[in-house]
Amino acid sequence: MSVATADPGAAPAVGAFQRKMIMATCMLAASIYSMNLTIVSISLPNMQGTFSASPDQIAWVVTGFILGLTMTVACIGWVSERLGRKRVYIAALAAFVATSVMCGNASILEEEVFWRFLQGVTGAAILPISQSIILDVYPREEHGRALALWGLGNMAGPIIAPPIGGMITEAYGWQSVFDINLPFGLLALLGTILFVPSAPSQKRPLDAIGLIALVGGVGLVQLAVNRGARLDWFESSEILFEIAGGLLLLYLFVVRILTARRPFLEPMMFRDRNYWVGLVMIAAFGAFSFLPIVTLPLFMRNLLGYPIEIVGLLLMPRALGVVCGNLFVGRAMTRIDRRLLLALGLLCAVYSSWEVTTWTLATGVWEIAVNGVFQGLGNGMIWVTVNTMTFSNLAPRYRAQAVPLYFLTFNLSASIGIAAFITYWVQASRSTADILGEQVTTMGNAVRQGLVPHDWDLSDPSTAAALQDLVDRQASMIGYELSFQLVALCALLLVPFVFMFRKPD
Repeated sequence: MSVATADPGAAPAVGAFQRKMIMATCMLAASIYSMNLTIVSISLPNMQGTFSASPDQIAWVVTGFILGLTMTVACIGWVSERLGRKRVYIAALAAFVATSVMCGNASILEEEVFWRFLQGVTGAAILPISQSIILDVYPREEHGRALALWGLGNMAGPIIAPPIGGMITEAYGWQSVFDINLPFGLLALLGTILFVPSAPSQKRPLDAIGLIALVGGVGLVQLAVNRGARLDWFESSEILFEIAGGLLLLYLFVVRILTARRPFLEPMMFRDRNYWVGLVMIAAFGAFSFLPIVTLPLFMRNLLGYPIEIVGLLLMPRALGVVCGNLFVGRAMTRIDRRLLLALGLLCAVYSSWEVTTWTLATGVWEIAVNGVFQGLGNGMIWVTVNTMTFSNLAPRYRAQAVPLYFLTFNLSASIGIAAFITYWVQASRSTADILGEQVTTMGNAVRQGLVPHDWDLSDPSTAAALQDLVDRQASMIGYELSFQLVALCALLLVPFVFMFRKPD
């Protein structure tokens, strides 16, 4: 079935074979990009040794990429409208591959951070333009199934990245995590040139003031989020300046949208209730969607003592859950109210998060694997249904602006959610450690509570150190439990909000 629409923002109709090749191309591009978000984190310890960098310095390898991504995705809509979507997509893929090669060949830390920043800048267009292409080449009634299929590449990338990154780094060095982008990136580039249709460009004038306010505001907030935990948040004058400046610029951006004659973003698209409800929902979902990927490997490595190979394998069930969730809702949303499917996905997230609160330092691999399936199942169902309902009624002419804003909201909220979770976990662990420390100040208390064997001698320095390590591990475990209780509660509170979406036809 071909797409027939008179909307100036829509792409021309394509045949069945071409549509399949477009889907394969966009899935490949999305998977390469999304995998790159997390695979580099596995190699940070090796990179730290190569560059003789401190933990705070090597963190800029990740911070630089996220900063470039967040600041650039805000203007992708205008650039793709002005220069043509296909041209921008080809340029983004080519530049992403080129900067990946340069990242793998960097000889000093400053050079690595520079190319990582450019990699974030050039890759920012890949996901929003990929989704816009999928929405254009598939009929509206097939959007759910199409986005579910495309989402496999987008969501599976960060999940399979840790085991792949660990094995590649151990075998070939950290440079290899960038080199794998070259063959797959060139294949996606070739597919784009051959199969992706050109969308009509629009000579929309640039609201420079609105663009500067948005990019500057988002950049400052993102920088504060990434550096807040290391600088003790509001105890740092740098963080206070970044947050105050970022919020002020974002406020000016909103005022600009409401008052300017030709604003950077069309305010008319916010009259679509599904769109603004979708922005709120994806912001809330982004705040907790990546938490298991970031925090559970630390739990398994530092508290349970699993080797990195086992940690990587235990993340694979989550990928299985994502695949099952995507495929299930892709088929079910034509028969079941999408809002009910979204509520079911949120309940899966509630269950998987609450289950973590029952874990102990004796938790086995089977419990972690089963929990990972439910995590992935919930995330897959939430992502596809929110994505589909958000753009279900939006006119195609707004997609060039609406889709990048959607991804900007998701990325920024994900960063804020991870930073907030880690801060809360650290504080909860410290307060719990203080309480436990008071309870075991004497050997008698420790023995009576069963924390240490009867034959331990606390006067021995090695015994005292072992007891302190035990207290710290227990406190960290309780911190995880308290943090995931909060995550489960937030996901549960989102369930009633699901029905703010308009009921689909």
